Amino acid sequence: MTRTAWIAPDWTERLGTAGLTDAARLLAGPPDAGDLAGQWEPLTKPGLGGRERWRWTLPGSPAAVLYLKRYLRTPWRAQWDRCWRQVRGHSRAWWEWWQGEDLARRSVPAARAVALAEELRAGWECRSAVLFPAVAGDALDRAWAAAVAARAPLTRGRARHAVARSLARFVSAFHQTGTCHRDLYLCHVFAVLDPTAANPPRFTLIDLARTHRPRWRRTRWLLKDLAQLDSSAPPLGVTRTDRLRFLAAYLGLPADAPRTRWYARRIAARSARIVRQVARRRARG
Repeated sequence: MTRTAWIAPDWTERLGTAGLTDAARLLAGPPDAGDLAGQWEPLTKPGLGGRERWRWTLPGSPAAVLYLKRYLRTPWRAQWDRCWRQVRGHSRAWWEWWQGEDLARRSVPAARAVALAEELRAGWECRSAVLFPAVAGDALDRAWAAAVAARAPLTRGRARHAVARSLARFVSAFHQTGTCHRDLYLCHVFAVLDPTAANPPRFTLIDLARTHRPRWRRTRWLLKDLAQLDSSAPPLGVTRTDRLRFLAAYLGLPADAPRTRWYARRIAARSARIVRQVARRRARG
């Protein structure tokens, strides 16, 4: 059995005061059992499988909000995916921690963990956990919907165009690290938006558990990421012109360039497939 437990030095005192002196505690039993101070709230949704998610509000002033991810029962397909596309000697929790650190070193804002614990046996992930502080802002889909509902200047004219281009540059910088997300919907891009458009938007990437660095067929994975973004945009009133403006800025090419049109056609086809798949899942309940 191989075990790893780590707490970020600048969080050791704060977490210790709340009762977390050994990150391995995150692996054992319900986190709200009572030995960890603060308020715990389980975050559930369909499809989590053997995963758990919790929101932890630490006591004190100001209060700190953290999010715990635990992987307790990892199916063999997820084990294979981790070994083939990510890392063999560590868990998915470790991978998400490392990705956040690596992207930060490459100047791409991403969620960074403050505690990590894992147990592996002969390379097989038995269980793992990773703890993140809350990211500034809100998920981009919620932040943009709120700005539209408030009729904020940010959502009109040149300010709206600037948001699309700023997001495109952020996603391009992420992809230029060689990494693909595989779950790049707008809800996984957090944003700090100024409704008056006086300050540029700031973005942070979250939910890095499925990221990988493809060695082959890289364009396929880039298109998948871009199609996921595209499929989550129309419900927010994001127009086809907005999305084409984003793509042109992402590629650094004119909107009518042949390569831009080539990407646009393939993204649109993949995006439509994603929408159909989501509709079928919802129909099945």
